[in-house]
Amino acid sequence: MEVKCPQCASRFNLPDDLIRNGARLRCSICKNIFAMPERGAKDAAPEQGSNSLAGLRSPGTDSTVHSGRRGKLMTALAVLLLCALGIGAYWYYGLRDLPPAESASAESLAKKVELLTMRNVRQYIVENEKVGKVFVIEGRVVNEFPQPKALIAVQAAIYDRDRKVLSEKKQWAGTQLSLFQLQVLSQKELESFLGNKVEILTNNTNVKQGGEVPFMVLFYDPPASVAEFGVKIVDVQDATVQE
Repeated sequence: MEVKCPQCASRFNLPDDLIRNGARLRCSICKNIFAMPERGAKDAAPEQGSNSLAGLRSPGTDSTVHSGRRGKLMTALAVLLLCALGIGAYWYYGLRDLPPAESASAESLAKKVELLTMRNVRQYIVENEKVGKVFVIEGRVVNEFPQPKALIAVQAAIYDRDRKVLSEKKQWAGTQLSLFQLQVLSQKELESFLGNKVEILTNNTNVKQGGEVPFMVLFYDPPASVAEFGVKIVDVQDATVQE
């Protein structure tokens, strides 16, 4: 299930079997606390942008104690949910750290990625209030292999008019940022989000046939001589399916 922060519009993907209606989540980007959307519920959603827990009353009444306990319980459940997501992803693949993208010959790499394709690839420049200009390359990798794939990695580069490489960068697929995040987060925060291991392991470890995984690569303060860009798939692994 995709969960969207109502305050900064950041999106997070959580497995459906871990979803608990009414759980409270804290956005890792803007720190806003909000309720897990209740599927099928008819009650009104909590007010957007609120940083307070709904249901708490003024001190001095018996109901305050019960309400406070419910608030603590829901917060604890939200923390356990996020921990379970991270632990489950690490357990599923037996990884404490993402392995480095393998170096392969052009021939072996071509065969390894021959049925991976890219779509909606585009580039644009964003004015970031802390960094300045950010050159963004994003798109989606589509798995056309009959078997699930995992840990897809891409490499992007920017070139001048003579096709000289100005800068290049490898990035695991699985994470993307919103336009708002690209405009306001620091370089460290942007890279931390794109390198979020839990997010990568959630979205980029069981890409089934026909499935897609997003990618985004950022170049900070790009030279004025940038004239072209390129992106290619440089690594992929077979998914390990647990029975």
